Amino acid sequence: MDVLFVHGYSETSLGAYFDLPSRLKAALPSVDRIVLAAFNSLDDTITIDDLAEAMETRMRALENGGAFTMQGAAIVCHSTGALVARRWLLNRLATGKVIPSHLVSMAGANHGSTLAQMGKSVLGYLQKMLFKHLLTVGANVLTDLDYGSDFLLRLNREWLLRWNDGSLDGLFAFSMGGDNVGSDPALQVFWQTHEPGSDNTVRICGANLNYTMIDVTNGFAGPTITAQRPNRPVPHRVLSGYSHFGPESGILGWVQGTPPGDVVLAALTDALGVGSAAAYADAQSRWAADLASWIEEQRQDRAEGAVSKVNSTVVFTISDESARSIEDCMIAFLDQQQLGTAGNAVNPANVSNLVAATNNVSSAILPHSPIQNEAQLGSYSFYIDYDEYLTTSPHWIHIEASLPTQLLGVTPLIFTQPATLPHAIEPNEITYVALTMQRDADDAYAVYGFGPQLNLSGTTWMPFPSPGRLSP
Repeated sequence: MDVLFVHGYSETSLGAYFDLPSRLKAALPSVDRIVLAAFNSLDDTITIDDLAEAMETRMRALENGGAFTMQGAAIVCHSTGALVARRWLLNRLATGKVIPSHLVSMAGANHGSTLAQMGKSVLGYLQKMLFKHLLTVGANVLTDLDYGSDFLLRLNREWLLRWNDGSLDGLFAFSMGGDNVGSDPALQVFWQTHEPGSDNTVRICGANLNYTMIDVTNGFAGPTITAQRPNRPVPHRVLSGYSHFGPESGILGWVQGTPPGDVVLAALTDALGVGSAAAYADAQSRWAADLASWIEEQRQDRAEGAVSKVNSTVVFTISDESARSIEDCMIAFLDQQQLGTAGNAVNPANVSNLVAATNNVSSAILPHSPIQNEAQLGSYSFYIDYDEYLTTSPHWIHIEASLPTQLLGVTPLIFTQPATLPHAIEPNEITYVALTMQRDADDAYAVYGFGPQLNLSGTTWMPFPSPGRLSP
């Protein structure tokens, strides 16, 4: 087996891999060759799509030169490297080329990072100038990493499509992430670097390759809702005590202590040892049991006063029928039991009940939510305390949007989770909700009855005059 290691955002040294390649080579005799990637993610013009295309150029050259065998190979990727590798893999698939047999995402930013917007701020440029001696931060890569970005939506929609249609049946994919923000005091200064349920850079749910995509279209007969999840669950683990980077607790290193042993290496060799569909299903069952144990430990800690790490992210993308983003909107999570109307339907006119239904769920929405995507202004992400969210169930979601004109309106969209999903939001996972809203242009159009009573030369509109106007 040949193995390619792919590093993450802003790395400028092969030391970023620490000694994980040598530990893997010593532990797994079946590993023939190891190749270490080195790419520039700090140029402000470069995108993740660019890096995926460049990756293909280098890998094709290695294959042609006999220095890498793609058949049966493994890609081990960290952080943003998971996005580069997954985009590259889908590109390969689309062109009929051989793809590797294993993909292991280690703290992969598979659904983005809370630090993306911060990285493009003055602080981000200052940090790169002081520590990397560069005046660039990789602005386009950070744009791709922002929750709800066009890149992330496109990648994860395509990945789920290919995963479910059987195109990726020959790939054994695994994801894992840490739950520790690390001990550096500087990480406590900014809320983005010490979110509960993150490794200081990537949320646990953001590393998970299990996720849900829901499409909601508002129609005259009410909303049409479709939902997709991986039909073949991806083995996912939380490595307790590990953070995103660093020599002491970083996921590419070796945290000695409790539990004893090289936990990261054990998980990696377990993943790379899978060689059949049956073995993959077995690994998924074992990793799911491990994850369930971790969740139960967190719930016990929470009962003793600890902050919950069992959280989820919901990314809303709001657009109209022509796929134009709608930037000005209100999104409310509602406790259905508080609506107090027949059949628990939502009645927007019942303001007091709507307020009560919203307040009952508000405690589950974690601070600093929502985050609006800086480029895709119609995208909003909410970070949710999963167990707190479950204290009220079932839920409705109510969206109102407006446009900067009196002539156009947007029909409010009200929906609940699809009947096919027990919960539209799952613990330690991302849920994407693509909302298509209806524009109402009725106030921009009028008709008049032709006749002698109509003054053709004197009748002007904006606003529309009443004399001669025909009612609908």
